[in-house]
Amino acid sequence: MDIQHRRIAANDAVHHYAVVGSGPPLILLHGFPETWRAWLPVAQRLAGEFRIVMPDLRGLGGSPGPASGYDKHSLAADVRAIARAEFGVTPALVCGHDLGGYVGFAYALSHRDVTSALLLVEAAPPGTSQLDQLMTSPRTWHLAFQANADVAHLLIGGRERAYIDFLIRSRIYDAGAIDAADIDRYAEAYSAPGALRAALEMYRSLALDRQLNLAALAEDGRLTMPVTAVGGALTATTAGLREMLDEIAVEGRAELVDDTGYWIPEERPAVLAEIIRNASAGH
Repeated sequence: MDIQHRRIAANDAVHHYAVVGSGPPLILLHGFPETWRAWLPVAQRLAGEFRIVMPDLRGLGGSPGPASGYDKHSLAADVRAIARAEFGVTPALVCGHDLGGYVGFAYALSHRDVTSALLLVEAAPPGTSQLDQLMTSPRTWHLAFQANADVAHLLIGGRERAYIDFLIRSRIYDAGAIDAADIDRYAEAYSAPGALRAALEMYRSLALDRQLNLAALAEDGRLTMPVTAVGGALTATTAGLREMLDEIAVEGRAELVDDTGYWIPEERPAVLAEIIRNASAGH
């Protein structure tokens, strides 16, 4: 698989992204505590069918980000700059996992004309009742902890590998899907100057993201492109996914994936690749 690495200056930051494959545009957005590399197992299965762009979110990829601009609509503007450079005005299928799903949702809200379909993988966007519940649930304590960015930075800084290993191992089903070398790469990325702070600022901005998303939905209505919500059957329910979809989309589809934890792109890449194909085909 011939992966090309590129950088682009946009919105007062320098952004790294990887490109592979040929065909219709596909944007894959990673979450925390991962990087673009989380999508490699999926990209390997789809590179013959799509032109795939896999950005590192602002502040990652070896270029420290600015002090501000970590709300998801600003991050979506970063992604749009990359997509414009690669695809022009050709609509792209957008798929995001975790925080990447939050960015993908903001992208679809802000750039409806160039979003052919949206997939949210283990991602209940800010402004949905599901995320409101998760923000106060003991099971997802890390959301509120990381949103307290100053304290989180104090406690995680210098211990990035231990924290990343704990987060991933505590929410994985197939322990072999993310190995020690993967953890090392993620730890290296988040140990780079400014990277951990950038990631935590993405959590600090969740309250602002909620306001921005609800305002966009109130002004322009629910998304009209096909939206698919994907969750692991061990933790998610079809009813919960459909309830979330009803809040944000006119046309929503819920998909549960068996035998996986939270890290579906790595634990069940073949299944997720097929879900992406189906979304591209419109069914």
